[in-house]
This record gives sequence, C-alpha cells and structure tokens, in this order.
Amino acid sequence: MKRKSNKYLVRITGVLLLGVFIFLTIKYFHAPNFLKEAKRFFFGGNPLMVLGITFFYLLSFILRAEAWRLYLGKKVKFFSCLEGVLLSLFVNHITPIKLGDAVRIGILTWKEKQIEPGVSAHSVIVLRAMDMFFLMIFSFIGLTAFSRTFTVRYSLGLVIFFGIIGVIGVVLIKKYRPSFLKKHFHLLKEGLTHKNAFFIILFVAVSWVLEGVVVWGVTASLHNSLPFYKAIWVNSITVGGQIFQITPGGISTYESVMTAALTSFQYPIETGYLVALISHSYKFLFSYLVGLLIIIHSPIRKVKLLKEILLRGRQK
Repeated sequence: MKRKSNKYLVRITGVLLLGVFIFLTIKYFHAPNFLKEAKRFFFGGNPLMVLGITFFYLLSFILRAEAWRLYLGKKVKFFSCLEGVLLSLFVNHITPIKLGDAVRIGILTWKEKQIEPGVSAHSVIVLRAMDMFFLMIFSFIGLTAFSRTFTVRYSLGLVIFFGIIGVIGVVLIKKYRPSFLKKHFHLLKEGLTHKNAFFIILFVAVSWVLEGVVVWGVTASLHNSLPFYKAIWVNSITVGGQIFQITPGGISTYESVMTAALTSFQYPIETGYLVALISHSYKFLFSYLVGLLIIIHSPIRKVKLLKEILLRGRQK
C-alpha cells in the first residue's frame, strides 16, 4: 500500500511538473533562438569548451564507477562497473521510468559471475543512496548559503520527515526481518571498510561537483556565466528533482526545476528555460553516444540483456 501511494505521489508531482514545462514551452520557446544558442554552445568560438565539459562530465561517471568498484572490493573489474554506470545513464534517457539501477545490477551480475545478484543489488542501492545524500546536502547548503529562507525551512522539514520514515523502516525491518537487516548491515560494513570508505565518499561527492560543469558551460556560452559553486547547486537540485521522472530522460521535470532554480538568481525565465533546454540536450547526446558505443562493443549479448531488463521493468 505504501509503495503504491509513493508511486502515485511521484506520478502526480511528475504530471504537475509536466504542466509547468508545457506552459514554459508555449510561452518561452522560440525555435530560431534555441537553435542559434545551441549552435553557439556546441560549435561556438571556443571549440575547447565542449571538449572540456565532456571530459569533466565523463570523469564524474568514472569516479562513480570507481567508487562502486571500491565498495565491492577488488573482486570486480573497473570497466564492468563503468559499463554498468554508463548503460544505466543510457537506459534512463530512453525509458519513461528509471530502470537504470536494474541495468547496473544486470550488467555487473552478467560480467562478474562471482558476484551474486543480491550483493550486486545491495551495492547499487547503497551507492544510489550516497548519490541522493550528496544531492540533498549540496541542495541544502545552497539553499542556506543563498538565503532562500522559506525553502530552507520547507526542505529541513522534508529531511526530518524522511529521516523519521527511515528510522521507522529500520525498526520494522529489525523486528520482522532481522536476518535480512543483519545480512545487509554486514555487506555495508564490508563495503565501507576504514581503508575504502574515505575514497568512496570522496569520489561520489566530487562526481556531483564535476557534473555542475555542464550548467556552468551553457551559461558561459550565453554570456551570462553562473559562478561554478552556484552551478553545482542548480545541477544538484535539478537532478534531485528527477525522482519525479515520468518521461524519457526526465524531460519536463529537468527543465521545470532548473528554470525555477536559475530564476532564483535573477535570471529571466526565458534565459533559465533556454539554459535548461541546451544543458539537457547535451546530456541526452552524451548518454546516447556512450550507450551506443558500449553496446557496439558486444551488441548481441548486451541488447538481449537490456531487452530482458526493460521487459521486467514494464511488467512491474
């Protein structure tokens, strides 16, 4: 029952954000202006900009893959983790629901036979929780630093609410499924050893800092450059909003949240919307390119695996 109500909440919020996106598109989208500014970003006067952005954006996923490898120990290959992370990104940009985590689990289990599916799923859940933790931390720090008083109070209330829900969840699992809790606590303790924990946490944190380079680069190409620390906040709060994804790649949620975030820095709505469109277009192109390159490497087996995972996701 609780799971169903959570799904309904996500869908309702997603539909509301879709409505905001449609309104923004009708009122502020001008195709000639979008094409002109997109061309300036991708093929503008400084050809090194897109190359630099792509390098740091790719590096953010490399760091996440290495954090995942460290969590699993030296039992897995780095490239197995990197393939899982990048194919996860690709699938999240072609399906209306987030099936990327299922892809990560499937790819790792397929490529690393010694890793049990349960261990693979556990590691993906823990790393995803770390991602969300840092997105929340960066978002909250930004809200505090930029004096968004009302939003800070609202966000703090949400943090406390989810914290209480988490504690209740742990208590219930401990009461009714003690062996399950014991097993996963043991896996968590093994993954976050004193030697690896620092680097795992550091790599995940830095990866989200680096992802802010896309927002910074797009605003710079529009000659309305956003300071990098603000770009980190805008990216964090926008990606965090993707939990309400109901379209491939989170089209609508991404643009609506980013536009709102940028207007809080006195950006005109049409400029904020344009930044969101161009930065999201870049992320789509990047995800398709890396996804297709990985699939081409061994197309038959990977396509079959992806089909199986997508079929299971639709059945759920």
